[in-house]
Amino acid sequence: MELEKALQSLGLGRHAARVYPALLGLGLTNAGPVVSATKLHRQFVYQALDELCSLKLASCVIKNNRKRFQAAPPGALIAALKEKERLAQQIMPRLEALQAEQDDRLEVRTLYGSEALFENLREIAESAARTDGILRIIGGASDYMFYNMLGKNYDGYAKLVQRLRVKKHLIAPEDGSEEFKARFAAEPGAILKTLARGLSSPTYTRITPEMVSIEIYGKEPMVIQIRNHAVALGYLEHFSLLWREGQLFRKRKNNRRSG
Repeated sequence: MELEKALQSLGLGRHAARVYPALLGLGLTNAGPVVSATKLHRQFVYQALDELCSLKLASCVIKNNRKRFQAAPPGALIAALKEKERLAQQIMPRLEALQAEQDDRLEVRTLYGSEALFENLREIAESAARTDGILRIIGGASDYMFYNMLGKNYDGYAKLVQRLRVKKHLIAPEDGSEEFKARFAAEPGAILKTLARGLSSPTYTRITPEMVSIEIYGKEPMVIQIRNHAVALGYLEHFSLLWREGQLFRKRKNNRRSG
């Protein structure tokens, strides 16, 4: 590995990684020879020297009102890395505690109306994109309910899913309309499986590794959003069980969009 790149991988900035080897070869010196040796602008050289001094990889003395710099021995790199490791070990318990707090945090929201339905779809699609790229869906409600409730926002939802490159995995009742199943299966990255029984609830449940949304269809849609890793994990396990039992729906030609 090239020396400068190796030094950068150890935590030095791009300019400091060039200045440090030059400073080792020059010994005690002012900035001028370093500029000449590295071919860097004087401003970048001074920034690099300040960085090296802050990392204790160089020292600075003032003689005759002029700053002179000297590189610390190469072994100082090992000492600096050990100090970083010590600090990392010191703060690790606090970082782990913060992660545990996030995992245990439970946020529940209830949303009403078609605009709120679209907002939920946007949020959970973005959640899927942030995590494993898959939006898992358990369908039970009649497909026409979804289209009717989402209305004019459908195209925006479909474009968002494609832009985020999110794949949709849907488990739907076997007795759902052939038109709906064909539409869904024709979408890029969409996989549809069906079950003969066990999906009688008039809802759609969407699942990611960090949140769950349950859509209930009536005179207007109601959405229950749950943000909690442990709850999401339970739903993911439930989805996996259903997914293994489902029958793959084969895509058909000359079909257009889905839901």
